[in-house]
Amino acid sequence: MPLQEKFDILSFRSRQHAFHFSKILRDHGIASQIMSTPKEILLGCGLSLRFSPYMTDRVIRIYKQFNSPITGCYHLERTGSETRITRIPI
Repeated sequence: MPLQEKFDILSFRSRQHAFHFSKILRDHGIASQIMSTPKEILLGCGLSLRFSPYMTDRVIRIYKQFNSPITGCYHLERTGSETRITRIPI
């Protein structure tokens, strides 16, 4: 059976914003990981923050509070070599 994973990401306009918002999430007790933005999303600086889909509502509330410049919020589902991406409205 192929490996399956589900996660959400925020993609950013600049690398500096990605690192800054990562610190903001960490200060709010939310685990996130800086990763390369998937090639299917051709926007931004090339860095995104990955986090659990269970934390998305909280991450969006924090984003609205701090208003960091992002290019989008997405849900990703990977099964084997296939990736399905859905934009999350903010």
